[in-house]
Amino acid sequence: MMPLAGGQEQKIRVVQADDLASLRFVESVESAHGDQSRQNRVAQAAGITQPSVRVDSQAKYGIVASGQAALYLRLPSPKHPDYRENIWDHAAGAIVVEEAGGRVTDMLGLPLNFADGVKMMHNRGVVVSNGTIHDRVLAALQ
Repeated sequence: MMPLAGGQEQKIRVVQADDLASLRFVESVESAHGDQSRQNRVAQAAGITQPSVRVDSQAKYGIVASGQAALYLRLPSPKHPDYRENIWDHAAGAIVVEEAGGRVTDMLGLPLNFADGVKMMHNRGVVVSNGTIHDRVLAALQ
């Protein structure tokens, strides 16, 4: 990470499990972009007790990668259960989180597939975490 005005580079890392102040989760501002009720229940099952921080765009990936949150969930909305995500909404952010020590999968634990066209047809939802809590999140989704 580097300030826009220039300056010293700083390596970013995902939050550690014992940093309770940063064990929070991020989700989309738009309620139609996910199942916010289920996302809240899953986050609580993973040990996150703080309310979500709602932001837009790939900023959510940056927040997880820089250790300001432990989890980003984007679960299919009950209104659109067959919705598939666009690759451009997740590809760049996924690599940033992974390089910072986190983990990115779909809600079944499968790696995100960016190679089959503009939609991630073989993935359902998106789970982005610091890695430490990822298996607990996937278990809560089952």
